[in-house]
Amino acid sequence: MFEWRYGKHTVDESDKEVHDANWFTQKYSLVYHTGDGIVGGRVGSYNLSLGYEWLSLDGAIDGQSTDVSTGKVLYQGDLVIAPGGLPLTLHLYSHDLNSSSFSAVSAAGLFERLPGDRMPTPETVIGLQNGRQSVTGFTLMAGAASGDYEGIYRDVLANAPRLLIDYRQHDIRDLKSTTPQHYRDRNLAFVSLNKKDNWFHYRIYDHKDYLNPEEDYVEKVFILGTIDHTLQRRWVRLTNWIEVSADASYTTTNELSRGDNMERSYDINLFTVAHRRGWQAANFSTYRREFDGTSRDRALEFPVYISKQFDPETSLRTRFVAEFEDSLLFAEDKKANQEVVFLSNRLELRQRQPWTLTGQFDVEHKSGDDGNGLSARALVETATNRLFRPQYDLFGAYSLAYFSGEGAEENDVRDETVGFWEQTLVGRIETDLTPNYRTGFTQEFLYGSGTLDRRVGDYINPKSDLGLMFSGGEVEQRDGSVLRSTTTWFGEYRGSSQITSRLELTYDCLNDEERKEDVFIASHRLRYDSRRFYATLQNRLITGSHRVSSGGLGASSIEGDGTSGEADYTLENRLYLMAYPLQDMEASLRIDHDWRSFRNGDSHQYLIEQRLRYYLRRGISGRNIALLGQEFLYERVDSLQSQTRSARTLTLIGEIYPTIRTLLGVRLRYRYLEPEDTTTYTGYLTAGINWEKLQISVDYAYGTRGEGETDPERVEHRWEVKARKIF
Repeated sequence: MFEWRYGKHTVDESDKEVHDANWFTQKYSLVYHTGDGIVGGRVGSYNLSLGYEWLSLDGAIDGQSTDVSTGKVLYQGDLVIAPGGLPLTLHLYSHDLNSSSFSAVSAAGLFERLPGDRMPTPETVIGLQNGRQSVTGFTLMAGAASGDYEGIYRDVLANAPRLLIDYRQHDIRDLKSTTPQHYRDRNLAFVSLNKKDNWFHYRIYDHKDYLNPEEDYVEKVFILGTIDHTLQRRWVRLTNWIEVSADASYTTTNELSRGDNMERSYDINLFTVAHRRGWQAANFSTYRREFDGTSRDRALEFPVYISKQFDPETSLRTRFVAEFEDSLLFAEDKKANQEVVFLSNRLELRQRQPWTLTGQFDVEHKSGDDGNGLSARALVETATNRLFRPQYDLFGAYSLAYFSGEGAEENDVRDETVGFWEQTLVGRIETDLTPNYRTGFTQEFLYGSGTLDRRVGDYINPKSDLGLMFSGGEVEQRDGSVLRSTTTWFGEYRGSSQITSRLELTYDCLNDEERKEDVFIASHRLRYDSRRFYATLQNRLITGSHRVSSGGLGASSIEGDGTSGEADYTLENRLYLMAYPLQDMEASLRIDHDWRSFRNGDSHQYLIEQRLRYYLRRGISGRNIALLGQEFLYERVDSLQSQTRSARTLTLIGEIYPTIRTLLGVRLRYRYLEPEDTTTYTGYLTAGINWEKLQISVDYAYGTRGEGETDPERVEHRWEVKARKIF
């Protein structure tokens, strides 16, 4: 196999050459391969490959010449010994078939890639990546699980443990690359199945960096439990309804950069699941202890999940979680701890009645440096059952929560005492006025009073600390009362399977001791979908103080984004059209607009994107023989943080496929930028052959840019020839 790549890229500004790059790369490789079974495959098999690869780069960038060549031996050796009738498999291997490559950088300038471009970005070859990337090792699997081996040595091997030894060494040495690397990784795994589903692991990972010894480290792991040789968890069936999985591990990590501070950790897992008719339970307990010479951390988690189906209409779900964490910083003799106990019960009643009823009670106790407290919440929900197809879909919920305790400890001082009541009331009604029109109304009230610190609980979180919609923030502490009302109405029309329209209005109001804020959101979405035409229209209006971010229209090819910050008004419009006027033609149009009003002015962002494709085919359903395309892109950003910027781009595309394996293509582009006041014309020509064992491509690009306000006149030429042959 050989590859050639020859190219040149020149840039002139104001009749002066400012960039000149050329490159010629060669790559040759020859590999011989053979393989067969041993004794007709009854004992094993082997595969051997041997070859050589040579590559060179001869080029220059702005007078800096590069002339480098190198070669490497390619090899692969695989030997598998697996005698038939014996529970023994030995795999020996060593290989380095990693092919060298050339490194390249994007050719910035007039040939920039715009959003949606299908053509690759032009590149300039600057170096090569070569070197040794060898992998050597062996895998030995001996023995069989109890009862699995039926051979003549069954009596001998019945009590022998199942054994796996896996060794793998990865050597990387590439010193001629633009990013040199030279390191070695070793992996050794010794795994034994001493009892059914009870595995013992000894694993070691050794990383040695010859260029940066500070990155050297060794990690050792000891594992005992129901983790098999593929590191997958196994479950042991104690009875016909109880399964258990347990494991313990000890890990040490020795990093050279940490000196004598070796990291040590212990992990213990005990998992249990139980299934009986009408109920099921699960427990996933974990314990972890970490020590690194400067600190010690411990964490214990004991979660229990129980679900019970009393009858077809009544079910109970219980969740219990106990957590313990503590840490010790030796240098400062500073201790920190946290304990959390959480219990949740959810009872669902009347599941086959016209009205369903659900009750839930949660309680949590937390103690530690990150907050002490007791939290509780009671919730009642009722709703109509859709199985009875009621005329009105109704839903109602009421919750009462209480938070007490003390906030987090800061500078050895506790925050003020927490005592906060929170109530929420939710009501929703939806109905079909006609078979095609559906409407709904939702009202949510929240009232809270007292002193709140959200850190008194981890699982039961208050809702009074949340800001308004699109406010982009929340408060950790609150003192006084808070009242929030959120009203939502929607109307939805479904004329057929092709057209849908939905209008939604939301008013969110928040009133606390410091201020009164509100935000109004109106959104509309129209969708039409037919066999040859697809359209979506989305509009959203936001009034009231809210946070907005820049770049709302996505990727942009011009510098400068929309203004971000606190806006008073936002209007977003999105229109997308996709049409197939002919069987061989497709057309699309996208129009996006964002308007934002700030206290010191307005900002606008526009995006118009139009595409047209026409395919010439041989016959009705034959292959493509030609493609004609046209694209138009308009972008504009009116920002308060920078001057107005805009870009207009028109692209014409033509491709011809004389045969299924050949291509002739052309792309012409016009682009105008403001405020640079520059006009750019670029043209691309390409021709290619893509046969199974031969690929050839020829690319040529020419670009010119007129003189603008800040940019000088610029002319670019680029051409490249690529050839690749496989024998």
